[in-house]
Amino acid sequence: MSVRDGAAPTATNAGGGGGGGGPANSNDHDGRLYLLQIYPRLAAQSSTCCSIRVRKEATTASVISHAALALGLDPDRKYVLAEVKECGGEEWVLEAGDLPVQRFLLWPRKAQEKHPQSLGFYFLLQERNHDGSIHYVHLPPVSKEQETQRLAARGFLPPPQDDFADLCNLPVLSEDSILNNLRTRFYKKKIYTYAGSILIAINPFKFLPIYNPKYVKMYEKHQLGKLEPHIFAIADVAYYTMLRKRVNQCIVISGESGSGKTQSTNFLIHCLTALSQKGYASGVERTILGAGPVLEAFGNAKTAHNNNSSRFGKFIQVNYLEGGVVRGAVVEKYLLEKSRLVSREKNERNYHVFYYLLLGASGEDRKEFKLLPPEDYFYLKQQNFKIEDEEDLHHDFERLQQAMEMVGFLPATKKQIFSVLSAILYLGNVTYTKKSTGRDEGLDVGPPEVLATLSDLLKVKEELLVEALTKRKTVTVNDKLILPYSHSEAITARDSMAKSLYSALFDWIVLRINHALLNKKDMEESVPCLSIGVLDIFGFEDFQTNSFEQFCINYANEQLQYYFNNHIFNLEQEEYQAEGITWHNIDYTDNVGCINLISKKPTGLLYLLDEESNFPHATDETLLAKFKQQHQGNKYFIPTPVMEPAFVIQHFAGKVKYQIKDFREKNTDHMRPDIVALLRSSDRAYVRQLIGMDPVAMFRWGILRATIRGIAAFSEAGRSWAAKTAGVVRPISRTPLGELQRSNTQIERMYKKNRSIKQKNIIPKNLLDSQSLKFIVSLQDRTTKSLLHLHKKKKPPSISAQFQTSLTKLLETLNRAEPFFIRCIRSNAEKEEMYLDEALVVQQLRYTGMLETVRIRRSGYGAKYSFQEFIGQFGVLLPKNATACKEDISPLLEKKMGLDPTTYQIGKTKVFLKELERQQLQDMLHKEVMCKIIYLQRWFRSHLQRKNVPGHETGSHRYPVFLADILQRRPKETCSHFDSGCLERTLAEIRVPSPKRRCYQDTSSG
Repeated sequence: MSVRDGAAPTATNAGGGGGGGGPANSNDHDGRLYLLQIYPRLAAQSSTCCSIRVRKEATTASVISHAALALGLDPDRKYVLAEVKECGGEEWVLEAGDLPVQRFLLWPRKAQEKHPQSLGFYFLLQERNHDGSIHYVHLPPVSKEQETQRLAARGFLPPPQDDFADLCNLPVLSEDSILNNLRTRFYKKKIYTYAGSILIAINPFKFLPIYNPKYVKMYEKHQLGKLEPHIFAIADVAYYTMLRKRVNQCIVISGESGSGKTQSTNFLIHCLTALSQKGYASGVERTILGAGPVLEAFGNAKTAHNNNSSRFGKFIQVNYLEGGVVRGAVVEKYLLEKSRLVSREKNERNYHVFYYLLLGASGEDRKEFKLLPPEDYFYLKQQNFKIEDEEDLHHDFERLQQAMEMVGFLPATKKQIFSVLSAILYLGNVTYTKKSTGRDEGLDVGPPEVLATLSDLLKVKEELLVEALTKRKTVTVNDKLILPYSHSEAITARDSMAKSLYSALFDWIVLRINHALLNKKDMEESVPCLSIGVLDIFGFEDFQTNSFEQFCINYANEQLQYYFNNHIFNLEQEEYQAEGITWHNIDYTDNVGCINLISKKPTGLLYLLDEESNFPHATDETLLAKFKQQHQGNKYFIPTPVMEPAFVIQHFAGKVKYQIKDFREKNTDHMRPDIVALLRSSDRAYVRQLIGMDPVAMFRWGILRATIRGIAAFSEAGRSWAAKTAGVVRPISRTPLGELQRSNTQIERMYKKNRSIKQKNIIPKNLLDSQSLKFIVSLQDRTTKSLLHLHKKKKPPSISAQFQTSLTKLLETLNRAEPFFIRCIRSNAEKEEMYLDEALVVQQLRYTGMLETVRIRRSGYGAKYSFQEFIGQFGVLLPKNATACKEDISPLLEKKMGLDPTTYQIGKTKVFLKELERQQLQDMLHKEVMCKIIYLQRWFRSHLQRKNVPGHETGSHRYPVFLADILQRRPKETCSHFDSGCLERTLAEIRVPSPKRRCYQDTSSG
């Protein structure tokens, strides 16, 4: 984009500036100009802000050129543009081909108007160094702390004793000492703390400037524990461990609602894609950036504890080539809370997207989708119903549309989605009354205007809709019966239709996002693949009223806690015993009993629930009675008084009371066959696609249908054109497939206007490939397919069975990878900035077993190497002919390093080290390698100098032998902080000294 393509860039004082502005001209949507205000960070004190107006398609490179022109900067220097979102602690450098306006449109409403920099959303212009790195003129305060740590490590300063970055280094290990250390660090704005390799993250509810690209670079290739704890350190270690070991990695994030799990996931994904910095990474990050607001709108809602609570779990898997280049990603979702659609607790809301649509849609859209005010919908009404953030919701709708565009949704697709959302809301307004005339049993359904609107939105016949909502068909051996619903059955059928339709829509959106994230190489079995998965799943929940959803969520957390215990306690202690080293087992709270209570066959609560769900005359009361009968005396099952319809489970996080009401109904929440048949008769292809059993088949049929319509439209346009040119009026042919006339008008207009211009395909080629879609479907857990599938011989699987299947699949994926754990802690319940509620923090530390975790991390051995791995990584420190055996390794640790025997042990096949000793070993390796590099530099420089001195040509034949010996003994695999190719680069970078310098001068310098 050249300078003349934009409008008058100006430079103003930053005091009244802002990080962005609204559209400069709203008359023409396609030619709209957006005001971007950019702050240059080129000097220690910068007081100007550059205001430029650009179009939506303006690239980062063109925006930088505009800003440089406005500020009068040197055009020969290189600059970068960074997007800053202080509320999330983010500062991300944009690629040259990125579109800044796209990111700008995802900001909150106030940030898109003229606002001061202090609001926290703005763009930064920074200078790039010659080596490609960014020139940071503002060093954050944490850099001083890093310098203090470095000086303390070298002995120039005494080591600080007021806080410890690793809980394993506490002088006294107790619950109080852990809390005191976390409190001290928290009020120093150090929200991250290690417990060995486990990261504890306390949500400060405040922006901390520790997430910009400088920190990604700072933590790159550094061993864990060398720098201040940070989430980027976990991402970096996982990335380079994956590359070094060629083993998949996973990062499991856990914590209560409001503890910062989703934001931690965003930081990890940004860092994991930034570490690649090649090829496809920018596209993956851009798609994930757009996918976030989309999934948030359709899957998040306001609850009593969180204004933006995620009501589903997700597992994001980033795929890499063996060289470390990102090549794609996959998103998998778990247990969307469908019951929220039809009922909620007091002062809670439905999913965000409904409010976005109703308060943000234009007048034209409101007419097309037949939208009403929010208070006119039964599914949105509640006690004390009041919306105070209408302007924000209006902006959020625009933000949602921009995000959907970034993911790849076409305008027509967005309209189809909004039409289905409108139909779901209208379903809640369907009412039933008993027939007042005649002897016929049954219900009258209305109001008529609601039924007519529903029929139009879903494109189904109104009489079929009425029949599906009031009657059910039952097939017997000899006949087919049509029976009317009772009033309660009709309400259940109506709500089931709404919930299943919304669930199918959410699954379809996830499917399309995965299709957009797919790289074709993923389908080639010959291409090796590595991956890092990030699990962000719902935290433990204990509300005033807990139902089936909380039961499933807490069961998932029990399984994840068992996975954590298994890796931290069981597997590690079993390995110590197998290796024959001295070890005393550490006791911990085992939650296997609670898991067996819920899921063990045949008397687990989930299996009893499935049994009662299949009995036609069973009720919630009979279900509760069976629970009490089967598990009387189980210490994890606590019965309630006889008349109270509830039961209590002793979870690892504490006791939770569950209300038995609607357990059976929610467990069998699948769409009725009559309603499925109704929707499959829809004239709207999108509705049929949502409930189609095979999305690949529906996709192929859609392509075929479009092709047939296109051929028919072009044929008709050709005949009409021929008739006009010949002056003969021919009979008009029949309109094909019901929509040809409208298609003809558009195609004929396009044909006349741009007859000689080749039209660019709007849809990316990979989104038109049924093979890629089939691959995505094979990866994804199609819950909706199971929900809507009409089994002829047996009922579809229950919701709990589907959830168990997807959870088992998730655990299998995690077990195939090496895990890292991040424990998120909620600092307070009121979301106050930098305030630590000690009682709440202690409660979370207790139920996560943090004291026992620190104890085993402190007593155990954080680093372990097989003999062969040890020789390969630390061979430089061993004798030349050392072999992979205990006899050759022991002298290094015992004599050369002088380690305390309690800090390491050598087993039958492995070496075990404490974390501090591992760092000492890595430091010794680094020093030894650097000494050899310096020695090689001196020898090589001396050799080159002697060639210029008469009588010193002898000995040159020794150089190849000497070099070969050095290269042979260098480590094959080193720690991530040391580059194994440094020797070769050193040789390439050696400068030949001036002939005037004397030989002894050169050889005395390093």
